[in-house]
Amino acid sequence: MALRGFASFLPMAAFALVFGAALPASAQRGAISGETFTAGTTGALARLCGATAQEPAYAAAIHFCHGVLVGSGQTSDSMHKRQGTRPGFCLPTPSPTLDQVAASFVAWSAANPQFEGMRAADGLMRFAAAQYPCAARSARR
Repeated sequence: MALRGFASFLPMAAFALVFGAALPASAQRGAISGETFTAGTTGALARLCGATAQEPAYAAAIHFCHGVLVGSGQTSDSMHKRQGTRPGFCLPTPSPTLDQVAASFVAWSAANPQFEGMRAADGLMRFAAAQYPCAARSARR
């Protein structure tokens, strides 16, 4: 499923992740629990996005991940359009699938553990800027 045109879902869950209290890194790496969904950190979001089909919470985790990816991307896009500023990231055409973005985010998070305690939205935007940089001239999303 491509990011463009995909309706945002799980708004309350995304709110909880973005604005929730941080958990210690050790709690973010174990089994997925309710606390993983409300941790609000980059590490916890990466844990949810990296859930495997063998985990009991897989369906909830991956749908939560996709909701945060879409919601954060759409919010960033709306803010930049409203403020007339250059976007922080620019998706390629064709857009990557949500599963591709999630896998790239998990890999980026593993390669950048210094950001695991950062607020999820901030870490996700840092990832997006690194993974999908905009061209020097006014690129559009």
